[in-house]
Amino acid sequence: MKKIEAVFFGDAHERQVIARAASLLSDALESQGASLSHMMVHDFDSAVNAAPGTIRVMSLAPALRALDTPWPEVERDLLARYEALCAAGDPVLVPTLFRHVERSGQPDGARILLRIRRLDLLAAELSRLYGAFVVDVDRVFADTGAMRLKTDYRAEGDAATELAGYTLALGITDNALDAALPFEVQERVKARIVAQAPASRPVPEITPRELMVMGKGRRRQVVSTITDAVQDNHVGWLLRQVVKGQIPPGQAIEKLVHAVRRRGVQESFSIVTAGLFKMIRATPQ
Repeated sequence: MKKIEAVFFGDAHERQVIARAASLLSDALESQGASLSHMMVHDFDSAVNAAPGTIRVMSLAPALRALDTPWPEVERDLLARYEALCAAGDPVLVPTLFRHVERSGQPDGARILLRIRRLDLLAAELSRLYGAFVVDVDRVFADTGAMRLKTDYRAEGDAATELAGYTLALGITDNALDAALPFEVQERVKARIVAQAPASRPVPEITPRELMVMGKGRRRQVVSTITDAVQDNHVGWLLRQVVKGQIPPGQAIEKLVHAVRRRGVQESFSIVTAGLFKMIRATPQ
């Protein structure tokens, strides 16, 4: 049985969301003869020191603990930490935070909301710079609505926990299983999770790749968050996994063929070429 290791870094209020995501993923993996071994940690270094090959799901919520720390200092620290974390080449997933703060009982609500907005923008930057995968919980929650979910950025309550856990499980399935499972198995794992989708999930909408919907109503905007550089990073990561022997060449070719079918020959060729050049430039002389 293939055993998949995962570490979840987050705050105590996220424990239920993580438990739901792990439950959905474990059930889906076990249906395909695989298993999930996971743990939740509350300090960044524990995630960094996890065994090679471990999937790391890294919440940005702990950065809300020190609102008195100036943002430039927080940003520099997070950029340095994630650069080191992503350098190992293992999948790193960063969920966005729901940009809504319940005003009652939150004297620092305005400061929290500003910090959340900055952290969500930083998530896209971590993807662009280091190849981390963004799980856009904020978009899913915004499309559903805070009043319907009866929650805020903490994702507390049954409906919010179900939706956040489901979104996180799908994000892991879509982005973090390439080194562990063949594509066909990944698709069956995803189908198993989708079959357990919560009733509160938003109606799917068609949005071009590499775009993120922010806001709602008149404030709704579509912004680009993932650039070609991110795709180059992921292709370079895949090539490094082959070189290190963590992915069989046949499986890597299979994934590239699937990407060609989705993106087209011209775009795929450009991405693979850029990924090769990026890997060559990163190789010590």
